[in-house]
Amino acid sequence: MQPFDPNDYRKRVLAAVERRGGMEQSDPFELYDIPLEEAERLTDAEVAARVAEVWGFWQRQRDHPKYRVLVGVLVDNHERLSYLLLDESARRAEALRIRRERQERDAERFAMLDAAVERLVQRYGGVPAGKVAGLEEIGAMSGLSAAEVAERLRGHPVVADEPRAEPAAAATVLTEQRRAEIRRLLDEWARLVDGPPAPTLLALLGLDPTRATETAEIRLRAEALRVRARELPPGRMRVVLDELLVHVRDLVEPGGPVTDAYVAAVVAEVAERLRPKVRAAVLVEDRLAGEDYDFLLEEAVEHGLDRAGAAALLADLARELGAQVEATPVHTGAAPPRPGWADTAPPPRQAVNAWMEPLKAARAALREGRPQEAARHIADARMLDVHRDGTTQIRSVADDVERVLAEAAAQWRSAATARAGARYGEVLALVEQLRRTARDVPPPTGYDVGLDALGREAADAVAEADRLVAAASAAAPLERARLLSQALTRCADHGPAAAELARTPVPAPHDVRTSRLPNGSVLIRWSPPTTEPADYRVTRRQPDGSWRVVGRTRTTELEDGAAPADTMPVYAVATALAGRYSEPARSDAEAQPRTTAPDHAAAAPTTPSRAAGTPHPPDPALPDDPVPGGIPVVTNPREYGGRLVFDWPAGVTEVMVVVRGDRAPLTHDEPGVRAWKVTNMRYELDGGVAIPADLPRPCHVAIASCRREADGRLRVAPGFAPAARLRWSHPS
Repeated sequence: MQPFDPNDYRKRVLAAVERRGGMEQSDPFELYDIPLEEAERLTDAEVAARVAEVWGFWQRQRDHPKYRVLVGVLVDNHERLSYLLLDESARRAEALRIRRERQERDAERFAMLDAAVERLVQRYGGVPAGKVAGLEEIGAMSGLSAAEVAERLRGHPVVADEPRAEPAAAATVLTEQRRAEIRRLLDEWARLVDGPPAPTLLALLGLDPTRATETAEIRLRAEALRVRARELPPGRMRVVLDELLVHVRDLVEPGGPVTDAYVAAVVAEVAERLRPKVRAAVLVEDRLAGEDYDFLLEEAVEHGLDRAGAAALLADLARELGAQVEATPVHTGAAPPRPGWADTAPPPRQAVNAWMEPLKAARAALREGRPQEAARHIADARMLDVHRDGTTQIRSVADDVERVLAEAAAQWRSAATARAGARYGEVLALVEQLRRTARDVPPPTGYDVGLDALGREAADAVAEADRLVAAASAAAPLERARLLSQALTRCADHGPAAAELARTPVPAPHDVRTSRLPNGSVLIRWSPPTTEPADYRVTRRQPDGSWRVVGRTRTTELEDGAAPADTMPVYAVATALAGRYSEPARSDAEAQPRTTAPDHAAAAPTTPSRAAGTPHPPDPALPDDPVPGGIPVVTNPREYGGRLVFDWPAGVTEVMVVVRGDRAPLTHDEPGVRAWKVTNMRYELDGGVAIPADLPRPCHVAIASCRREADGRLRVAPGFAPAARLRWSHPS
């Protein structure tokens, strides 16, 4: 057994399992990278070591942009997958079972490819060279690589076919980046509004490509949409619509070559979507007709083409692939039947291709957002396809169904995690997506809320947060901050509440006075900032310059029984509200206001040390993701009173502080770093984060935000935002 190589494992195992459709299409030996042929020779210790290595790798890959869904499933099923491998006798029995299972799975994976090859050989006496690319695409539907397809074709002769000129690519003035941005905005707009989605900028205006030359009508409709946008309240819907209207102004309103280029880009995108499906449909018979033609025509219209343009596109794609388009014949009854027709007619098409009706029903169910119903129709179609005539078409739709079901499972998991963190804005977006694409997919096992109930819960939370934000606008300062904090507690990702809270300072107390009592303790008094009731935190400066929390109170005085008897210490008082603190007011006459008021739990009141901490200079070698892993990031890291302080984002209560001496760290778990977890409660009690004295100075500090998953596991951001880095030089 070769040593475990994480990069090789990711490319060789995770990529193959993801391509085949997930964990269910694999087995424990493959998942833990244990060669099946060595199962009987390996010792329990060797297998246990490999299982531990792979398990650790899975944990580190849970935020991988491509494999995080698959890895999350593997982590959840680790105990079930590994227990049979850790015992020698159980491992031997499992190896026998997996060998048979792999043989059956390989036969199933190659079934569709073998059926297509068999029919090509029957028709052409071999495999035409021009059909090999199509066979590779059919193989890809079953998770086969081009090399596996080539190996399967090795026993069949390759027949030369007539060369034909490739059609010229449509010229376009649009960059791929701008096209991707338009697609992203249109997808987000579809999630924000009710009704059918707008696949193109023209569809956003209620037009199709045939009216792209009607510049006056386009400008009239665009102006009407701008008026509507100005009437919308501030929020994400207005932002998205404004950005889309910028693209409308630049690409659709001018008319002429610019608009022609945009329409050509739309047609090219639809062609790219449909080309693999057209290739699969015409591979054997070299014609596009019947149910396949109708389905692809409807899909082209759904992607933004008019019916005439969609028909022309299908004809072009079929011609490009050397096939013909045959419209479904309509019998008028005008021509008499030919003599002998009854004796020579083939069996009715409905009887031969009985699988077409359930396949059509599956396509309809998938378009209406019912993938589980579509899966049942696919099963019926496969049962009725006794002659394997529809293998390619059935598999194409089945792949779409499997993809939608996998996406729905991932969206349900994300919704459960967001709900656990009270991120109801995210929950609402996921619920809307599930309603459009997978309304009949049930929640995960053990989840206590269905789709409709979850949608109502999220809508109620967002509405309650909206109400609190509206009430806060007319409230006094402390009450405003309290209401906004309640809104974020109700909906942690409520953007307006977070923005308003950031703009609302907590008023500071003033006139802090101290006096020695007869019993030796110190009485601290202060004047409140307003007449509203508030909490106050009192801290005492230590001989080493750090600050220690004395206590919290709702009154305007506090007795410190642990004060030193020889000198009168310096005290600082800050107004506390929902984890946010005002500028501290100090008892000594030398107190000076800081240029940056802390609105977080640290606020350790002392004069900042010069050159103790500086923002990390920009480095092109460092990742620049502003929100790694999608978790809100800390900002404004700095030294204050000898401790590391920073601004906590809404909804984050735990962070991972990472320090490295030689260079800036990239992840929290890389070799050579010192990392430890800090909670907001510990942060508040300590007045910040102490950097251990044994670490070298200067050093590089980075803070990664953490999030608790629904099952209680701690998820650490996979990297650090540029705003969460600091070069630390404060002496130990």
